[in-house]
Amino acid sequence: MTKRRKREEERKYRFFWEEPLEEVERMRHELEEAFKSFLSEPFRFELTIPRVTFPRFGLGARFRETEKELIIHIPLPGFKKDEIELMVTENYVRVRAEKKEVRKEESESSYFASTAESRVERSYRLPKEIVPEKVRAKLEDGVLTIVAPKAKPEQKERKIRIE
Repeated sequence: MTKRRKREEERKYRFFWEEPLEEVERMRHELEEAFKSFLSEPFRFELTIPRVTFPRFGLGARFRETEKELIIHIPLPGFKKDEIELMVTENYVRVRAEKKEVRKEESESSYFASTAESRVERSYRLPKEIVPEKVRAKLEDGVLTIVAPKAKPEQKERKIRIE
């Protein structure tokens, strides 16, 4: 048993200022253990390649509605049209974009290689139903514009029997 636990068992009460000090003591102990394990392990060299992705807030879609169409603007900076996959249903739009770049530089005395990967995938629930077969999409200046004609609701008149 440690001295601290023995002290806690002897005394049944704690002062309000002791609790933060115990937390500081616990953190100091964890830091010492981490430092000891760092020094006891042999040093090793690892090559890691950082992964670059777009932040979630960078993919906000803007919806605009006309009388016959629903127009959606989705910013996708840095992507080409062949790197973008667009899936559409009556109620949803799903955009997936993926790009991988490998750069290598060689000289007489050095070799440099880097890899950059960008991946974006978002789904949007549409405010109105659309006709998926007639959807058009265009990528211009890093903004994907989707024009979708609205589905016309069937207006069938039906007599309801009152009970």
